[in-house]
Amino acid sequence: MKIITSLIISLALAGSVFAGCPSKAIKGKFVSFDEESKTLTVKKGKKDQKVKIGSKTEMVGFECPSELSSSDPVEIHGCNCSNKTASKVALAAKKGKKKES
Repeated sequence: MKIITSLIISLALAGSVFAGCPSKAIKGKFVSFDEESKTLTVKKGKKDQKVKIGSKTEMVGFECPSELSSSDPVEIHGCNCSNKTASKVALAAKKGKKKES
């Protein structure tokens, strides 16, 4: 009985370790970038999510987050849960726009 109880507790604790870690890319609209704290704010649905931009963060489609406008959709990949630093920030394709032939 002790083994079963300790196994259940171990599984419960293991699940809480990974809670809140996004396995998928964070997709949303660019809101703002604070250059002093190097924090990028993205609106995901009705919530704002803040992610730090580090020196090793790869920028795809732009040089600096301060170049982005509020209508730009972005994707944030590899957000580290311990310090919320992104490994890659990329411009996402805009929805609803079709190219004319």
